[in-house]
Amino acid sequence: MTSISNAINAYANIAKGGAEAMEARDTPSPLPGSDFASVLKDAAKVAIGTMKDAESQSAAAIAGKADIREVVAAVANAELTLETVVTVRDKVINAYNEILRMPI
Repeated sequence: MTSISNAINAYANIAKGGAEAMEARDTPSPLPGSDFASVLKDAAKVAIGTMKDAESQSAAAIAGKADIREVVAAVANAELTLETVVTVRDKVINAYNEILRMPI
């Protein structure tokens, strides 16, 4: 989830203040050669990790080995991650459809 948040914050900073804002942030700059596909790939890996964490927390709760607050937090985090993934997917599909409708 952190990678998605960092990416969204970076895009927001660029939109607000241009390239100077990108260099002024505290997080390290992206590696050369990083592209949109790799950002999405990394975000998908983080999302899958969040889902697996929620699943393992739930299984531990069933076995009586986890605190209920940790389980609720993990499941809420997984739900938020899933909603974010679905929203990004919808935006990508809408952008693709817009490109298809462009006259050549």
